[in-house]
Amino acid sequence: MRYFVLLFVLLAPLAWADDKLTLVGPDGGDVELRPAEGQMLVLHFWATWCPTCIEDIRHLQNAASACAKERVRVVLVNVGEGDEDIREFVKEHDVRLPVLREPKGRLWRRTDGRGLPANLFWSSEDKRTDVGPKTEAEWRSILASQGCSTNPD
Repeated sequence: MRYFVLLFVLLAPLAWADDKLTLVGPDGGDVELRPAEGQMLVLHFWATWCPTCIEDIRHLQNAASACAKERVRVVLVNVGEGDEDIREFVKEHDVRLPVLREPKGRLWRRTDGRGLPANLFWSSEDKRTDVGPKTEAEWRSILASQGCSTNPD
């Protein structure tokens, strides 16, 4: 019976009771996130050691550049790495999206934590996750389906 309960807990759908998330900002302070009314918040989990994350971030960054921030907000969330590694990566790869840290990877694990890159799509109506890199065309399609306007104003 214990094994069944443990298996159920591991396989149970993710319960999203949080109305906000707290991550670590570039200055080391806490940053609270939640989607604004009518907005989709995309948290993109990545790591500097992840070979597919480099190209995926570039594709996401290009696709997100056409999004009106009131409709779709994209934040990169580094899982488990230190400030220096992240700063070097951001500079080397010309990352222009906001970058936050999740030092212990708890949120990433709650979003299924099977691999990187991974994503949490969060609006006032819905929360869902997916895992794996995407092409720029796939990112554009995903962001458009989440309300991304091609006319950022």
